[in-house]
Amino acid sequence: MKKVGLALCGGAVRALAHIGVLKVFEREKIEIHSICGTSMGAIIGGLYACGIKPKEMEDSINEISILRNVNLGIGQTGLLGDKVYGYLLQMLEKKACIQEIEKLQIPFKAVSVDLISGEQVIHDQGSLLLALKASSAIPGILPPVRWEGRFLVDGGILNNMPVDLLDCPIVDVRIAVDVNQVTMEKEPKNVPELFFRAYNVMVNALRTATLPYADIIIQPDVHDIFALDIRKMKAAIHAGERVAEIQLKNIMNLIS
Repeated sequence: MKKVGLALCGGAVRALAHIGVLKVFEREKIEIHSICGTSMGAIIGGLYACGIKPKEMEDSINEISILRNVNLGIGQTGLLGDKVYGYLLQMLEKKACIQEIEKLQIPFKAVSVDLISGEQVIHDQGSLLLALKASSAIPGILPPVRWEGRFLVDGGILNNMPVDLLDCPIVDVRIAVDVNQVTMEKEPKNVPELFFRAYNVMVNALRTATLPYADIIIQPDVHDIFALDIRKMKAAIHAGERVAEIQLKNIMNLIS
């Protein structure tokens, strides 16, 4: 079997589709030899590199769904506010057991952006939790991370689909899981939707530079899932499972 590299993009709730994809990979015993991730993709990829199973991640999501009526920043529209996103990050981080990236079971990289230098920062050593916080620090949603003179925020600003960071000496096949939506059918209804729509347009303009590095692109159908809608968390996971099942034969042919 060829060695597989996996690139997981950001996308908040939509990016929970990565869990569904990993569930299918686990079931089919598709081994991952390297992972690169941005934002929520970094969180899920980092946990998987730690040895945390997709089912455990899904159970955490289910627990958050049970608590969604608790006062954690959710308005009547069911939007995922900063407190809820922080709660999700904190819960997943605790499962990571505070490891250094270079000691993970699977080679791993997370992407953030330094707002001082304007440069992409690649986290491939040091604290995993710091890397996850930095990579997922969506401006206006989660606070930036100060580290070694840097002011780090969500890596999606420059590289939301980090296929290009999968090392050729380590992997033979690069798989990208892309939850970005190129177009939307409806106008944004509120400030959060307006913010993420603008963010989505920027991310899509940049992702075209890195997607060509992928040997196969898995694109879950999450067009009806707003990035901050906590009510759609389970739907996002199921979307990942469905598309992985559909593309399973192509994936197996590619890696065999």
